Amino acid sequence: MTQILRVGILFLAIAVVGCADTRFDADLSDVEYRAEFERLDREVFALDRDAPLPGYNALLEKHGVVFADYVEDIMRTGKADNPMTAALLMRFTNERVWTGLQEHIETVFPHLGPFEQELGNGLKRYAFFFDESELPRLAAYNSGFNVGIYPTDEWLGVGLEWYAGSDHKFVNQLPPDLFPQYKRDKMQPEFLVPNALRGWLMYRFREQSEGKNLLAELVFAGKATYLTKVLLELNGEQRVLNYSDSQMMWCEEKEYDIWKNLVERDMIFSDDKMEISKLMNDGPFTPGLPQESPGGVGKWIGYRMVKQYMDKNPDVTLRQLMESQDDRSILKHYKPGR
Repeated sequence: MTQILRVGILFLAIAVVGCADTRFDADLSDVEYRAEFERLDREVFALDRDAPLPGYNALLEKHGVVFADYVEDIMRTGKADNPMTAALLMRFTNERVWTGLQEHIETVFPHLGPFEQELGNGLKRYAFFFDESELPRLAAYNSGFNVGIYPTDEWLGVGLEWYAGSDHKFVNQLPPDLFPQYKRDKMQPEFLVPNALRGWLMYRFREQSEGKNLLAELVFAGKATYLTKVLLELNGEQRVLNYSDSQMMWCEEKEYDIWKNLVERDMIFSDDKMEISKLMNDGPFTPGLPQESPGGVGKWIGYRMVKQYMDKNPDVTLRQLMESQDDRSILKHYKPGR
């Protein structure tokens, strides 16, 4: 190896190290948090079918607001402190279709250790970057496909049935009008943690979600996606967006065309709620774009906008990003790829 080549390699190594983004390094040694899911799904289906009330009261005492919210808001079986609610909840747990689903959940999620580790690490990194000490309790439940992610100030819930795989007979028996194929394709364990954290972050910063126009919606969705990716230390945004390889490839190849479409239709500052929902909401594809497009492509465009903004402003912290109200500044930094 020549001296010139050695020097060149040395300078290249120094340049790579010098360009490393240290904004997202986190010392978690002082963050005290135990990420452990309370398994409501398992405990609810273990209630005595003939005499559920004693066990029901024990769960209410043990889990408190978590169990009360599950009964009242997720399952909507009645007030948690009403003795009749236990019997109404048992109607759900006694139905063969739901007991079979719970058996399937047990085979897919015999324990939640890997999910607790990844989600717990993401939440601890959030506490570090945002200087917060209160993190949510975690709970897993079976809601019979009522609610997938349930974020609150006190706890974060996950409906395990939504992530137990799309190739099971119970999923195939779901009404296709309510659960079309594009929804079933996303029922994968790999999406559980990103969806849970992203849902909690969107709730946590919900005051920014009331966008007055498309730009505001794009930026908020982009911030949530970007922050989730950074907190979970993911290499790409695919899991956060629940996109397949082919859908990601389509977005990357068509980024300029997507943006051109929005500009030509005067959509950037539009406040048309129906048109905005077409771009931001999930679906088999994004209306107004080719059918090869993934649903909710606006979330991906928003992420691209925020990522470029952060790349071009290395002094901006995650906290400053989330607290910023200057959507136009983020727009100014965006240059769609071709």
